[in-house]
Amino acid sequence: MCRSTEELDDLDSLLTGIPAGVRRAFSAKMLGPLADSESDAHRTLLETVEVFLAHNCSWARTAEALHVHVNTVHYRIERVQRLTGRDLTRLDHRVGLRAALMCR
Repeated sequence: MCRSTEELDDLDSLLTGIPAGVRRAFSAKMLGPLADSESDAHRTLLETVEVFLAHNCSWARTAEALHVHVNTVHYRIERVQRLTGRDLTRLDHRVGLRAALMCR
């Protein structure tokens, strides 16, 4: 947990100060049906969007990191967008999904 405002230097340190219940509720709301971690398909989509965001939304680098074809990444990201109602071409939606993933 962040002990002072000097330690607030990234999204992770900001989110640490938010109560766990609020973080879980935010994550569930943002991820929608993907929050159901019981489904292998949903876990795959969550991993894909997490890697996609970590690679600055690069289709090719995400495909390489996941050892899949770039078309597979496109398909999975389209599914994530449909299921969450988020548009990953929008910065605010990218940040929201990144925060939701961090809040799980």
